[in-house]
Amino acid sequence: MDDQIPTTVMRMARDASGVRQADLAAKLGVSASVLSRLEASENADAKMAKRYLQSLATPLGDEIIEFFERRWRHLDRPDFAHPEKEAIWRAEEALQKLHTFEESRDFDPILHNPLNNLRKRLLSDVDFVRHTEHSIAFIGEIGVGKTTALSFVTNLLVPDGEKKTSVFPTGSGRMTVCEVAIKIAPAYGIAVDSMKEDEIRMLVSDLVTGLATGKGGLPSELDRVIRNMADVRRVAVRSRTPGEKPKTVDHLKELIDRSGDVDAVIAEVVARMKLETRTSTQIILSKDTEDSMDWLSKNISRINYGQHPDFSVPVLITVLLPLEALRETPYALSVIDTKGVEGTTKRQDLMKRIEDERTVTVLCCSFSDAPGNVPLSIMRDAIETGTGAVEAERICLLALPRNDEALKIVDDMGNRPGTPDEGYAIREGQIDQQFATEGLPAVPVNFFHVGEDSAQDVWEWLIGRIGSIRASKVDRISRHVEAAENLILNADVAKTRVARATIAETMRKAADRFSELPPVMRPAAMNLVAEVKSTHQSSVAASVTRRGEWDQFNASYILGQGVRRDVNLRTKDIFVRIDETIQGLKDNFGHLADVAQFLENLSEDVDDWRKELLSRVALSGRMLYSPHLLNRAGDLWKACLKRYGEGSGYRVDVSQQFQAHFDANEDALATAVKVENQVKALWAQLIIDALVESSAFSDE
Repeated sequence: MDDQIPTTVMRMARDASGVRQADLAAKLGVSASVLSRLEASENADAKMAKRYLQSLATPLGDEIIEFFERRWRHLDRPDFAHPEKEAIWRAEEALQKLHTFEESRDFDPILHNPLNNLRKRLLSDVDFVRHTEHSIAFIGEIGVGKTTALSFVTNLLVPDGEKKTSVFPTGSGRMTVCEVAIKIAPAYGIAVDSMKEDEIRMLVSDLVTGLATGKGGLPSELDRVIRNMADVRRVAVRSRTPGEKPKTVDHLKELIDRSGDVDAVIAEVVARMKLETRTSTQIILSKDTEDSMDWLSKNISRINYGQHPDFSVPVLITVLLPLEALRETPYALSVIDTKGVEGTTKRQDLMKRIEDERTVTVLCCSFSDAPGNVPLSIMRDAIETGTGAVEAERICLLALPRNDEALKIVDDMGNRPGTPDEGYAIREGQIDQQFATEGLPAVPVNFFHVGEDSAQDVWEWLIGRIGSIRASKVDRISRHVEAAENLILNADVAKTRVARATIAETMRKAADRFSELPPVMRPAAMNLVAEVKSTHQSSVAASVTRRGEWDQFNASYILGQGVRRDVNLRTKDIFVRIDETIQGLKDNFGHLADVAQFLENLSEDVDDWRKELLSRVALSGRMLYSPHLLNRAGDLWKACLKRYGEGSGYRVDVSQQFQAHFDANEDALATAVKVENQVKALWAQLIIDALVESSAFSDE
């Protein structure tokens, strides 16, 4: 059993058992105060935790004991509350068995490749279910009621008289200026990603030019934001006489008419927006503050409409709230309200959600024309671009009835339903038929009449969609576990042993030939010297004053990249020759499928080893040169500092000082030797040893 057990799990077991704290204390032979302190702590000693749980004498207590007594060797133990903890444990058991089998005398090296591939697949699928982060993205046509539905489903509501309304701006469409993301955080808050100033200037130009010429313009939501930020709104003026109609005064149009100069008006509008003061990126509120939802609602609206003086034009509004503010879920959820669809559905923001394997995409449509053109178009896009979202059931349809639409629908006999649920059933059948007519597979369908139907039911349905995505991964884990059992119990080692023996001997000889690296071709310092000559002198000077540690000119990093460049030059021909050796073996044994696959895997592995080698030597170079530059190159930095400001030729002179330092300084030369020794060690470890070990074969 683990040394420490979370007391939250213990308290959960006691609460479920109905045993009072005082009664349990008596069973354990301790005082109630002692038990109270134990439960108030973060963790409990394993022995005490086991006594505590055994005293409860419940199946849940026994389950907790059994869970924490498991020994995890290959995977991190998940939380007890993790929804797929049993599947992860089965994977851990399979990995342990594979490891034991691999280490056993019965294991034939010929099985290395299938075993390693199986292990990789297990680890990949476990990594997916181990993380509980998921997203639910709502997509729909403008004005369909998507945002209102999202708010009720997630329970993000504020009081509005006797009713409740969305925390987000809602209306008949074109209300939200950008995508809104809801994320879990320690406190309530709003984070805003804003447009760049150049982009805002272009929007203002489109707005003013369009208004001046009568051609073009902006979508109403962006039009509204810019007008509010610049205080050039359209204002409705009430009629003064009984027969007079209300009028609208457009202050921006008046400004254009008075000026007559479009460019001047554009400059005036941008100036009025006061972009230099609109630099805030977030506002935070304590989660214990009263009326926090009302605070969110007001500030989201002000930011969305361009009325908050601290924020510029938003391109993404992220709403932060504590977990308890959302409806209950076992997952770490983000909820995305995408910008309403108008016209094309081929948008990057939409495809980003659809392609994400951890996201459930909710296609919202009106009830009357469900499934609707937008969902059908998105589904076609998803299928034709090979996202796999429809096939994996990551896409679902949510039809949004209004008023008594569900009661006005008729079935094939012309009969009307007696209840909304009957109307939903009729429409679902028609939706499925429409999918078939369009040549599309059916997707999960649900209905939600805001204010009438249960928002909790729809929420649970969506959480179930996430559960289905995860279940497919759990099924894959189960298949991998079964495959591991088959590999261990039914391993077929009757392979072409002559081929494998020949491969092993050939690669061993190749490793012997290539074990010694060619000498240094381009010293790392040459990289630094060359960069000094081509870098702006202010960056060089800034780096000099910081002993090389300057983001714009990091000397130790440049040296590390110099090591990488040199090693790449020195090993390029070797890797070509290794590849030629493997290709020759493919030519000889390609008719043997299992051997050909082994050689293909070996070729891919060599490429991966090469990438790792270059990455590691660069890091080693940087890590070894950094202390030299910081602590033992004082004379170099003093000379470079003295040279600055003494006339032209600064960079050339500094480069010469660098060259002289690395050519003659004893510590610099010693560091270069350390770097080379590390390069040779990494070459032997990552390339030579790996080449021999991966191709090794024993006929015993």
